[in-house]
Amino acid sequence: MWKWDHEMGDANTATTAPRKMLSMRQVLAIVPFSRRTLYREMDEGRFPKAREIAPRRVAWYEDDVTAWQGELDRKVSPRA
Repeated sequence: MWKWDHEMGDANTATTAPRKMLSMRQVLAIVPFSRRTLYREMDEGRFPKAREIAPRRVAWYEDDVTAWQGELDRKVSPRA
């Protein structure tokens, strides 16, 4: 057993699926925004922030975009 395995204990055995990330192109295929509108919505706090994953490369977590869509659905849906 490696020393770090022993130090980590059972935490090393826990498995969590990695969060899927979406590129700018993928996000723009999902939401009907132009690139400029997407950045404006992010700046104004109405769309999830992108994460810089490399120089000149950003991505969004898919579950953040999905949650934004769900919140939009709740705001637009008529009240029963």
